[in-house]
Amino acid sequence: MADRLRLIIVGFGVVGRAVGSLISKRQLAIERSVGVKFSVVAVVDGKGSVVDENGLDLASLVEIKLRTGSISQGGGEPNAVQVLRETPADVLVELTPGSADGEPGLSHLRTAITSGKDVVTANKMPLALDYKGLMSMADHHGQGIRYGACVGAGLPVFEFGDACAETERVIRIEGVLNATSNFILSEMESRGQDYTSAIESARKAGYAETDPRMDVEGTDSACKAVILANHFFGTDYALHDVKSEGGISGLSREVVETATSEGKRVRMLARVDPDPEVVLENLDPGDPLALRGASNAVRFTCELSGERTLMGHAAGGATTSTAVLRDLIATARVRAGETHS
Repeated sequence: MADRLRLIIVGFGVVGRAVGSLISKRQLAIERSVGVKFSVVAVVDGKGSVVDENGLDLASLVEIKLRTGSISQGGGEPNAVQVLRETPADVLVELTPGSADGEPGLSHLRTAITSGKDVVTANKMPLALDYKGLMSMADHHGQGIRYGACVGAGLPVFEFGDACAETERVIRIEGVLNATSNFILSEMESRGQDYTSAIESARKAGYAETDPRMDVEGTDSACKAVILANHFFGTDYALHDVKSEGGISGLSREVVETATSEGKRVRMLARVDPDPEVVLENLDPGDPLALRGASNAVRFTCELSGERTLMGHAAGGATTSTAVLRDLIATARVRAGETHS
């Protein structure tokens, strides 16, 4: 019989539902390859919570959430901290949206760690604000934090970069790391739209939030730059350390048209060498980082082998959920090794 890994999912929006659906679909394959059965024992959203130590039916929860707007039908209160403290589990899957102060994600991560749970998260803001503190806390309590979904959506950025760093020094990392802004820039280039119209197109396509400031002002990319710097270069940066040109907020159509007339494409780049920054640059169309649409690209410059680039579609919960599931599988393998050692 497969070992049981008990999960608590906090945040059941687009990404949370996609994670739930993906776990349901891939459960048998995961059991065969890893020898572990993922059992979700609690789910918390903004309106309530449901807990069952025997395991919840994820497919039913996804259907209920879509139909009613909440997983809780007159049940538990949406108190994630209480659920984390009181529910026996192995891993917190933290999928709440980011906020300027990192809450409630920071509290969720700290509570999980101090209550003996590993963490898998797609919420980048807590790590951008207190990476060192969270990693030190996890190390002190013997827990792990995995955050592959925080950078590049479904792209295996950390797996790829870690493989490079095993054999040679990584000198620089740079990339298009905000799919919403890249879509907006692509619309301005290809359709001649002004900034306001391009944002509206991004909203209609489901890529932009009602309030897109974290994306277009470069905050999202800055958070990712911090995480990349700290992970790959062992630095202790926080969000306030990032040098930023302000993203694409209010970028004029004339700037984009001028770049296009010169055979260039304007792109917002996050760069780490190891200092983190967010810049606007005019790139040649043949540059892998000049890709179009709701996509991400990450380029590692390595000491011996030179440039190596990952790229792919980066919008939507389905894409991000694959990175969350990779981290859960990695966590399961580590825990299985600890159990059998």
